[in-house]
Amino acid sequence: MVKKNNSSKKTDNKKIDNKKKDNKKTIVAVIACAIISASVLSITFTMDSVTLPETSVTLPETSITSSESTLTMSDYINNFSDTSKNIVSIGVPYFDAYITNNDYARNKNNLAPIDGIRITLNESTAEQIIDLLKPNNTSVVIYPVFTSAAYKEPGFYTYFGGNCDESCVTDISFKNPEFKYTSSGLTAQILYHVGYDFLTDIEVDKNPELLQNYDTVILLHNEYVTKKMFDAISNHPNLIFLAPNALYAEIDVNYDDNTMTLIRGHNYPEKSIANGFDYGIEERFHHYEYDSECLTWEFIEIENGFHLNCYPDGVIHQNLNILLKMKEL
Repeated sequence: MVKKNNSSKKTDNKKIDNKKKDNKKTIVAVIACAIISASVLSITFTMDSVTLPETSVTLPETSITSSESTLTMSDYINNFSDTSKNIVSIGVPYFDAYITNNDYARNKNNLAPIDGIRITLNESTAEQIIDLLKPNNTSVVIYPVFTSAAYKEPGFYTYFGGNCDESCVTDISFKNPEFKYTSSGLTAQILYHVGYDFLTDIEVDKNPELLQNYDTVILLHNEYVTKKMFDAISNHPNLIFLAPNALYAEIDVNYDDNTMTLIRGHNYPEKSIANGFDYGIEERFHHYEYDSECLTWEFIEIENGFHLNCYPDGVIHQNLNILLKMKEL
């Protein structure tokens, strides 16, 4: 299929110095070979030698009210830094990883983390990784705040699982987004730390015209969006879907109390309704969300951009080639 409005970008890519390109691919190959295998759906990590106080910590709320300024991606990253300070190893020398006190206590009882894993670039290799993966055009990533909220319990998936009535898809708070697998947590943090511009769902919903300032819009697991967001995103001339299942279900948002309500999609309000917007691109790539290993990954060209054929968040830190390839699109 023919991609729209990207002829100049492709011409520029062809002019990239071959030697520099080969060097970058060599660096990525070295990275890939050096990385120790980790679990696909959850990161396998071990505790480093560190003494921590025996405390029980409740994550602070990062609440937004209608009278406050909208929080940015940097605000969310900083808030995550305040709560996730316990050093762990994820078997990848290029990233430092941290978890909350709550998850530290869980790990001592052989339980998986539930608060998400915060990662930063390792100081010794940060310059190399940034040079390799930094954006080379005017692009922006949209962080899926609303999708993060949908996966909290009790919430949308409590209802989908038959364990709650419609109160679990009505007026659900989105005040405290999390950096988890279900909201592309690792992918988002890597892109943020190597220099990509970010907008949140909230920023796009309030000011959809912001997307017109960018040549490329990169979607993560933006599964739940408003109709205003869907229109602005789906009509952009150059999209990159870095996760299947984006733009799947319609929600309504109330900014007076910062809550959202499911309107249509994910077999709601009727079982026959899958994609809430009848969006053909999502329907075409939906089944790829179940491929979390990404062993045969590729970006497939669509009408207005490219779409990855797997769900990469569990392995993205192991396979930086995905992000390197994304730069070349």
